[in-house]
Amino acid sequence: MMGEKARDQVLALLAVEWELSGAPGILDLSEIVEALPLAPSEVLAAVKELFAEGIVDMNRLKTSAFLTPEGYATVE
Repeated sequence: MMGEKARDQVLALLAVEWELSGAPGILDLSEIVEALPLAPSEVLAAVKELFAEGIVDMNRLKTSAFLTPEGYATVE
């Protein structure tokens, strides 16, 4: 399923950022879109889905995303 692939890629990218920068590994949505070989709409749909599940959180303006501790645990 295409959506599952996008979700996995977003999670993996945010986990790498968490490990490199320390928790929670915040990335701007434009950085996520740029880093992944997916259509911007796929990336944004995956982030929105993960946000709804509580795996990813976003800043107040919804311009950046980061893993929740639960989200990081799912990637490990």
